Amino acid sequence: MTLEEIAATWAQPTSLRVPEWALGTVMRRSITFATGVEDTETRVFWVQAHGMTGDIRIHPARPRIASEVKLASLDREALCLLASVEGGIATTSWSEPVMSWANWIGFQTYDKYPEPGIMRRIGDCMIEFAPSGIYVEDWRFQPSAPGLLAGLRLESEEDEDGIDRPRAGGLVVAGDHAIRVLARREDLPECMRAQDFVRESADPVAALTQVFDCITDYLVREGALWRIEASTDPRREGLRVPLTGNLEAGRDTAVLWEAVNDMPGVRRRRWHIDSLEVCHTFTQATPAPADRLAWLENEADTLIQPIDNNKHRVARCA
Repeated sequence: MTLEEIAATWAQPTSLRVPEWALGTVMRRSITFATGVEDTETRVFWVQAHGMTGDIRIHPARPRIASEVKLASLDREALCLLASVEGGIATTSWSEPVMSWANWIGFQTYDKYPEPGIMRRIGDCMIEFAPSGIYVEDWRFQPSAPGLLAGLRLESEEDEDGIDRPRAGGLVVAGDHAIRVLARREDLPECMRAQDFVRESADPVAALTQVFDCITDYLVREGALWRIEASTDPRREGLRVPLTGNLEAGRDTAVLWEAVNDMPGVRRRRWHIDSLEVCHTFTQATPAPADRLAWLENEADTLIQPIDNNKHRVARCA
């Protein structure tokens, strides 16, 4: 079964653990620091389900290498830059107006952004202020057809001998967008940045191979398959893949078993459902008072293009 087919039969109610307006996928337009420095170049994507966040951050200096490139052909500096990215999943909580994240599982061994966020959304723009005032981030919601909203947590992988081995990770899906994370099976030294682990290693190629055992992909739906738009391993970018292998429910209704065909030595994965909604509607607009909407329409010729009421009609799932 697909995840959509599982969701269609999922009867358990979903607990709304973040505001409705926070659900969906955003791409960062900019981050501005208290020093006045602004970054608009780092590629950042954030997918939000009811209680789970998935994100990925690709520094502009990270090399983009083709799938056939061998790590051994690269120098130490390039190998370090390949490790200088971020991506992972976390548990999300909300206390007006603050969003918080905990239990990060990700590419780096520490939480680079430990502060919660003071959040506000208008239209397709969501602004996040660090409570300390050290930075502010400008996020923009990405369009999506109505569809699946899901958060799954990876618990273990079963090898070809039937031995179940713990492995952390997660899958967060919001309509046409998803973040998928597989954590490392062998941890890096605690609180050491992945790029520093590579830089200080006697064998930087082996070190980066260990670093790349953690995979974070940002995927965009293309028909029946999904295109990897951004990945902690640039050799994966551009691949068109299934979101998951075939799924079947376990004895515990919150458990899913996934058949794995693309990773040697792994037969199946055990996932736990954090949240699952078969059809969520994603919108680029937010509510506003009628008199303010009337003002916007009256002044549209000198503010924006005239309002197209058809553009703001909400599509529905079949």
